[in-house]
Amino acid sequence: MSLDKPQYVSDLVVYLLHELGVDYATLNPGATTRGLHESLVNYGGNKAPEVITCCHEEIAVAMAEGYYLATGRPQVTLVHDIVGLQHASKAIYEAWLNNTPMLILGGTGPLDATHRRPWIDWIHTAQVQAQLVRDYVKWDDQPHGALSVAEAILRAYQIAMTDPKGPVYLCFDVELQESRLPEGFTIPDLTRYRPPAAPAGNAEAVAEAAQALLEAEWPVLVVEGLGRTPQGPAALQALAELLGIPVLEQGAAFNLSNRHRLNLTGANAEVLKQADLVVTIDVRDIEAALKRAVSEVEIVPSGLPRVPSGYSRRYEDLTPAGTKFIRVGLADYGVKSWPTSYGRVYPADIAILGDATQILRELTRRCQEGLTAAVQRRAEARSARAEQLHRAVSDRFQKDLRERWWGQKPISTARLAAELWEAIRGKDWVLVHGSLSGWERRLWEMTEGARCIAGGGGTGTGMGVALGVALAFRGTGKVCVSIQNDGDLLYTPGSLWTAAAHDIPMLVVMFNNRAYYQDVGHQTAITTMRQRPLDHVGVGVNLDRPSTDFALLAKSFSLHGEGPVLHPEAIQPALQRALKVAQEEKRLALVDIVTQPR
Repeated sequence: MSLDKPQYVSDLVVYLLHELGVDYATLNPGATTRGLHESLVNYGGNKAPEVITCCHEEIAVAMAEGYYLATGRPQVTLVHDIVGLQHASKAIYEAWLNNTPMLILGGTGPLDATHRRPWIDWIHTAQVQAQLVRDYVKWDDQPHGALSVAEAILRAYQIAMTDPKGPVYLCFDVELQESRLPEGFTIPDLTRYRPPAAPAGNAEAVAEAAQALLEAEWPVLVVEGLGRTPQGPAALQALAELLGIPVLEQGAAFNLSNRHRLNLTGANAEVLKQADLVVTIDVRDIEAALKRAVSEVEIVPSGLPRVPSGYSRRYEDLTPAGTKFIRVGLADYGVKSWPTSYGRVYPADIAILGDATQILRELTRRCQEGLTAAVQRRAEARSARAEQLHRAVSDRFQKDLRERWWGQKPISTARLAAELWEAIRGKDWVLVHGSLSGWERRLWEMTEGARCIAGGGGTGTGMGVALGVALAFRGTGKVCVSIQNDGDLLYTPGSLWTAAAHDIPMLVVMFNNRAYYQDVGHQTAITTMRQRPLDHVGVGVNLDRPSTDFALLAKSFSLHGEGPVLHPEAIQPALQRALKVAQEEKRLALVDIVTQPR
């Protein structure tokens, strides 16, 4: 599809978005983006970008994040002046944390104050609007003039897609949007404004790292997010197999098949305590990867129960003294002063700034060249040890499932993960979002990055991200599965309206513990430390008075709802009914499973 010559500045924006390959514009409508909105629908024909209506800007931004995670193509979100940007801000911050590129386009009241309507335009104009999000976007601009608008969009796309990637924000005066393009206006040649290639790492540092790997007795690769690029997992697997190096995964993205003999995730403490060399690759918080929480012994009075380590601020090293560290990635380029998402400063004997996939390939090449008989023997011995540990970890998970979790009531997350896997294992499935306390990683076969798109964690954005991923797979026949926390969905129940209105099929399985349970744990911890009764730890955090009927909520949007499911034996029949709806009727089907807290 090719677009006619644009007539207005807002047409120009739509033309550029179309040429940049933007498929969708997620939005909640507003007066300050009316020019852009009209151009999307009439000039652009509501195709590439197609408008996706959302009931909250947090949903709109989260959908753009999910779509990128599924496709690798950034999308656009329209936000209405100050208030729309305020609504969107939390989801923008999450996109910043997750290095997710997107173009966020906002409008503002007339910059010429004499053209403002009394009251309404004045309260929807700020100097400057971008100040709201400037500390957690990669770049922002408020261009004036048609050519400035075109150049700002091209620069924004370049910056968003340059590693480390992230969101950008552009703000357009309403009168500029609605103005005609000057006579003879020439659109820049987009082929000359591509994002730059990522750096491949300093050659001397890579050579030094390769030598360290060849000399190490028990090296460990700690990795995060490599599955977000098509070649990342293969590059990781090649190096790990060459030298028999154990791999530990961080974060939610795919890195290496959980069935691979060198993937020892789940045995982190045992693996790291032997390490004489640790290579962290694209790991955002190295301290979190190499330490573990311990009970707050020193602040708990003698004789009282210790605070569970999951709610402690005390940590201990998992690596022995003398371990050598190598850091690979591009995170240092993304440091800003306001958000401390860069984590605690951590030592590195060798630090390499560059694209992880390219560096892994070069490390593999250099190690292959330096491979001796002695190194080969060590690699084979390591690989054999790792395979034994991998089997032991897998056996332990299966034993725990059968002997501890299978028959428990309320339903355990382990049982739910097992039942869900039984329902989808023979299908072309995609986990679009969410987690069951990690049990899906332990029990399912996750052998490729295209199966596992996004994890859980935050509140308010889960369903939006899931919808964005499912939108990317709409019409492909894939079974999109979202594990949805109850408290998270209660932030944005209107996301179900978007699923219904835009025919986005998905199987939504509620992980419904009827509480903001993370804070139940924190209240238990602090109450224990203060030697006070535990009778009221649920006040302000429980969600059981009333208990939300999520199946009824889904039905209110003309979607399919099952539940609440309270008994383990009822899980599989409910899942099968919902799957049939999602696959045959191409609708979202929600199954409300009431579970244990964790």
